Amino acid sequence: MIKDLLERSIRNSRGYVEMRYHKRDTFSVSVKDGEIDALNSGSVAGVCSRVLLEGSFGFSSTTVVEKENVDRMLKDAYSLARASRAKKKRRVRLANVEPARDEFETLVKVDPRKADRLELVRMVIDTNREIRASSKSIVSDTVRLGVVDDELLFVSSEGAEIGQRIVRCLGVVTAIAREGGNIASAVDYVGEEGGLEAFKKTPLIEAGKTAAERAAKLVKVETAPGGTYSVVLEDKIVGLLAHEAVGHCSEADSVYGGSFLADKIGKRVASEKVTLVDDGRFPGGFGTMKYDDEGTPTGKTAVIEKGVARSFLHSRETAEHFKVVPTGNARAWDFEFDPIIRMRNTYIEPGRYTLEELVEGVKEGFLLKGGLAGQADFNGEFMFGTQEAVRIRNGRLGESLRGVTISGNAFEVLKNTDAVGRDFAMQIGMCGKEQQNYVGMGGGSLRTKLLLGGMR
Repeated sequence: MIKDLLERSIRNSRGYVEMRYHKRDTFSVSVKDGEIDALNSGSVAGVCSRVLLEGSFGFSSTTVVEKENVDRMLKDAYSLARASRAKKKRRVRLANVEPARDEFETLVKVDPRKADRLELVRMVIDTNREIRASSKSIVSDTVRLGVVDDELLFVSSEGAEIGQRIVRCLGVVTAIAREGGNIASAVDYVGEEGGLEAFKKTPLIEAGKTAAERAAKLVKVETAPGGTYSVVLEDKIVGLLAHEAVGHCSEADSVYGGSFLADKIGKRVASEKVTLVDDGRFPGGFGTMKYDDEGTPTGKTAVIEKGVARSFLHSRETAEHFKVVPTGNARAWDFEFDPIIRMRNTYIEPGRYTLEELVEGVKEGFLLKGGLAGQADFNGEFMFGTQEAVRIRNGRLGESLRGVTISGNAFEVLKNTDAVGRDFAMQIGMCGKEQQNYVGMGGGSLRTKLLLGGMR
């Protein structure tokens, strides 16, 4: 057994050693403009070791999970630890964590391992057909469905032995409309951490309809004007703001580099209406797991509580440096990568207002809908795209306009937040910090002020 192999290797080692086995099964299908664009099914597996030797880490991995290769891998990790000692600026020490012997498995009602994959292909084809038939203005579309099934094993010289199975299902739909000389696109996402029942809770075909209807509507309208306005950000956009512009500032390795939150613990950084958390146990969240890739239990960490900065996100190393309890945020993309500090499911907790009440508080502004990609830095400065801007006049919704970019400092936006909605949406996401990883991004709609810039 793999577990016995890894445990035998650790028993014969010295110092602190951890080993991770990771097997990833994937299935994906993509249909573009009525034709199957890609159809993939595969599996990859391997094991890695990380050792701590005299204050320095060494890391190595292999795809051949046999005794000879595992022993060689461990030897390489020790060599790398010795070689890197002279260049270390800080001596690595690890905060104490009670070693767990436990198992965790994503709640799965419809197991992808037992699924008829032909039915999944039909689902994607049917969604594609629905989009194409929805409007004559739709000239192109892409529908993608994916399933990722991760089997994880963590063992350490401290006595930890943790097995986890994490299953994620996702769907992404893009629709492009053309009318006259105008082109407009729209994107919608569905999915969660769980089995194929995810596509019954949030049907892929409904996402297709949403994207097609939005693209067909926006191709006929003007772009929203630029300027500083009162706005209501729908819940799907709030998650993007929480993750990109705030969450990254709270990762302790960014704090080392002087992020905005570096000296802000205990200080007010947002409106008292805002509580922002990073949660490793959120049901169905794309970043949910019971233990991180250092064997630390995950949980719910309040980064901002009622406007006051309360915590950073930590690995065992940074927790020891800051003399706090590890938060379970050390995550690795797969066995080829060592764990770094990553968010799990980052969101702004919902408030007490309905969407209608949020809109009623705006005399002149916009309801912004549909988040797009963007960028942010460690000072909280951001720029994101939105798909649709619905004009608000005297507390009432008016005409839809094409989306805009929104920009500014996230903490100023959160300081200007005077109301948070009771609605809530958790989105699936992929974060690209140094190495990819799955994350959840969510929140309730909120009302604030920010800078809008038109985009074509």
